[in-house]
Amino acid sequence: MADDNPPVASFQKNSQEEFRFTITSFRGNEYADIRIYYENDGAFFPSRKGITISPDAWREFRTCLDKLEAELKERDLLKDDDGEA
Repeated sequence: MADDNPPVASFQKNSQEEFRFTITSFRGNEYADIRIYYENDGAFFPSRKGITISPDAWREFRTCLDKLEAELKERDLLKDDDGEA
């Protein structure tokens, strides 16, 4: 996958890594890409840790994320904005 697309969104994982959400192109097709980037000498590079999803699979993927979120809430594993579960 080419790394020439700016992130749509990102957030810090830790002091040397961040999650980046991008739209990438590969062999003439576009995909949603969620990947961990790591810092090396002040620049960020894509790691092999991530997932690439075709637009055709996106709705199913989101449904699975919603189910995972519901399970996390049921188990009181998600914290609210105040830091409480």
